[in-house]
Amino acid sequence: MHIINSRNIIIFAAVIILSATGYLSCNNRSAEWEPVTEWGHWRLGHRSDIEFLEKNKLTLTFGSGAPNFEGVSREEFEQQSEEAREFNRRYNEMGYIVLRYMTSSMRGETESNTDQPTRDDLDLDFYHNNWHEFEDYIGPRPPESESPDTWVMVHPDGTFPHYRYAPYGRETTGRFEAWGCPNNPYYVRLMEGRMRAQAEVGIDGVYIDWTHISSGTCYCDYCRLAFQQYLNDHVPSEVGLRKYGTANYNNVRLPEEHTEPFWMEFVKFRGYVLSEFHRHLRDVARNYNPNFMVSGNVFGGFGYGPIAYDAASNMELFGRDGYHDFFYSEIQEFLDFAPGKNEEGVKITNSPALKFLTAASQGKPVIVYATEITEPLYPDPTPQVLGAMAQINIAESVSNQATFREKRETPQEATDIYNFLYDHRESLVGAQNINSIAVLASLNQYLAREQSFSFSFSRVLADQGISHVMVVEDDITRGKINQFDVLVLPYIPLLSAELQEGLVDYVENGGRLLILGQSGQKNEFNLPHEEAVFASLFPGNQFPENQYDGTLGAGRLSYIPLVIPENGFLIPPRETGEVTSFGPSMQDVFADTPEGYTRGRIDSELQTVLEQVAEKTVSLSAGKETRLVSDRPFVEISTMMNEENQHLLVHLVNYDVTIYGTITPARNIRVRLALPEGKTPGRLAYSGVLGNMVPIDYEVINEGRNTALEFVADTVNIYGLAILELE
Repeated sequence: MHIINSRNIIIFAAVIILSATGYLSCNNRSAEWEPVTEWGHWRLGHRSDIEFLEKNKLTLTFGSGAPNFEGVSREEFEQQSEEAREFNRRYNEMGYIVLRYMTSSMRGETESNTDQPTRDDLDLDFYHNNWHEFEDYIGPRPPESESPDTWVMVHPDGTFPHYRYAPYGRETTGRFEAWGCPNNPYYVRLMEGRMRAQAEVGIDGVYIDWTHISSGTCYCDYCRLAFQQYLNDHVPSEVGLRKYGTANYNNVRLPEEHTEPFWMEFVKFRGYVLSEFHRHLRDVARNYNPNFMVSGNVFGGFGYGPIAYDAASNMELFGRDGYHDFFYSEIQEFLDFAPGKNEEGVKITNSPALKFLTAASQGKPVIVYATEITEPLYPDPTPQVLGAMAQINIAESVSNQATFREKRETPQEATDIYNFLYDHRESLVGAQNINSIAVLASLNQYLAREQSFSFSFSRVLADQGISHVMVVEDDITRGKINQFDVLVLPYIPLLSAELQEGLVDYVENGGRLLILGQSGQKNEFNLPHEEAVFASLFPGNQFPENQYDGTLGAGRLSYIPLVIPENGFLIPPRETGEVTSFGPSMQDVFADTPEGYTRGRIDSELQTVLEQVAEKTVSLSAGKETRLVSDRPFVEISTMMNEENQHLLVHLVNYDVTIYGTITPARNIRVRLALPEGKTPGRLAYSGVLGNMVPIDYEVINEGRNTALEFVADTVNIYGLAILELE
C-alpha cells in the first residue's frame, strides 16, 4: 500500500520500451498509438530516469500523473497536470507507456494510532472549502446529509474499518485510510473525476489501490437497495423459492453471518459490485483516452479463496473482457518468507498463486508486487540477500507468465536477470503457456463456503516436477480447455449444468477428465442438481464408491473418491487474530490457503489423496506430459510456446535459496520435454547461469504417436532457460 499526504501523491508510471523491440508503430496519441499489452514485454522497475531504465532493460517504471483534487488548489492542479502531461508526452515520444498508482481511499487522522476512527476524524476540508473549484470534474457539492463522512463502507453497527500504513519495522501514526462504498453515487462521482483527470493528462492506465470490500462490510442503505436489485437480476425466482422459501427479494435484509439466508448471494454480490465499479471507471477513462488501461489491487495476500470470500476481490470477474486490462497483484502476506525452505526443508514457492493469476487474467499482463526485502521480514537484508531474493522473485514470476515489480532496490543480480530476459525477448514476447495438463480452479467454491483443493494439488504436482497450468470456469465456455490432454477437477463441488456439459463435450472429443470427489454435485447456486450431469456418466447414475476408469466418446473419464472429514483437512493455525491487512486468514474455514500450499503443511491425509491424483494424472497423460525425470525437490518446471517463431521454451526455477541469500545450485537436471504434435525438434540451447545460451544434446523418444526429448540441464543457479527451435 502507499500513503498519500495532503499535498503530494505517490504515483505509479509504468513505461514500456517499445522502440527497442520494434513494437512502436506510432509515437503520438492523436495517431491512435496503442499500449502493448504483451506480458513477455513487461519488466517493471521503481524509478523513471532513463539511465536506470536502460541499464536494467526495464519496460515499466514509476513517474508522474495528475494530482488528487483533495490535496491541491485548482491552480496547483492545473500546473501539476500540465507537468504530468508534458512528462507523458515526452515518454510517449521516446516509446514508453506510462501508468500510475491511484488511490480509491479516503483519509483521516486520530490523536493516536490506537484510537478507533469515527466519522468526525475523516478529513472533510476539501468538501467544505475546495469542492467548488472542481465542480466541472465531480459535479455540485453534495448536501450535508451526503457529505464524504457518509461514503465509507460500514459494519452493521455503523463503525468502519481503516488501515494505517508504516514501513516495515516502523510505528504507525494517527493517519489512516478508509474505503468508500462503490454503491454510493457521490463517492462514485468523485472516483469518476479522478479517473478523468488521469486520462486527460495522457496517462495510459492506472493501478487502483484498495481494490476490495473490507471484511464485514458494507451495510449502508445504498448497499441494501443494490443487493435487492442484484437478487432480482441474478437469482431466478425458482432458486429463491427452493433455497430460501421466497422469491420476493424487495424486503431482504443484508445478512451478517454465514448461517443467515442469502449469505452466499451477499458474498457474490460484493465481488460483482466491485468488478462493475472498476468496469464503470474504465469506461469513464476511455471517454478521454480510448486505450486507457485499468487494474485494481487484485489480490491482497491471504489466499484466493479467502480474499474472494471475505474481501470481494473476485479475480475471475476482473479478468473478463471489459473489466481489467492487466492485473496488479499484491501477494506479499503469508508469502512474505517465500522463497526458501521451511524448518522441515520443504520448498516455499508462490507458483500456485501465480498460476491462478495467469489463468484468471485470461492472458493479460500480470504484475506481481511480492516481497519487500527489508527488516523484520528478512533478518539481514545484505547485498547478498537483496540479490538472491530479487532473482528468485523475478524468475518465478517470468516462469509463470507474470512480471515481478521491484520495490526500492534493484541490485546487480536483478540487473543481470533483466538483461538476460532482454537478450531473449524474441522468444519471450508472444510466448504462451503450453501444457498437456490443466487444473481447474473455481472461486465459486469458496463463495459457497465449500472446500476445494486446486492450489494444494498444484503444489503436489510442482513438488513432483510435473509441469502444469491452471484454468478457470470461463475457459470451459470459451473452449480453451480443448488444448489440454488432461483436465483435473481437484474437488469442485459447485458446477452449473452448462459447465458440466461443456466438460462432457471435452471428453467426448478426445479429452481425458479426472474428477476428484463428487465434483458438480451442486449447481452454481449451491443447490443439489436435480439431474446431476457428472453422476449420470457413471454406472447406476451415481458417483462410484471406488476408483473408476472408463471411456466416453473419444476420450477417457476417471474418478477418484474423496470424503471430506469432520476436520475439513484444516491446517493447524500458527497465528492468532487478524493476521493480514485485509482480514482474517480463514484457516479455520478453508484448507486450501497459502499457509498450507506454500509451506508444505497440507494435511497428511489430503496429501496422500492428492499424490494419488497426481499419479493418475501422469498415467492419463500417456507420455504427453513435460516433467523432471531426475528427483530435484527444489526445482520447478514450466513450458511455453512461441507460435510466431516456433520456439518451445522450458523454464527451470531453483528454490534452494534461503532468506539469508545462500544459493545451492541444482546440478544435472534431466528434463523430459513433450513436443507439440507434428513438430520436429531442431537446435536446443540452454543457460542456467544467466550467461550465453549454449547448444546442448538431447535424446529423441518416440512412443507411438507421441514424441518427446530428454536433455540434461547442467546447472540452475536460480533461473534456467532452454529454447528449442521447432521445424
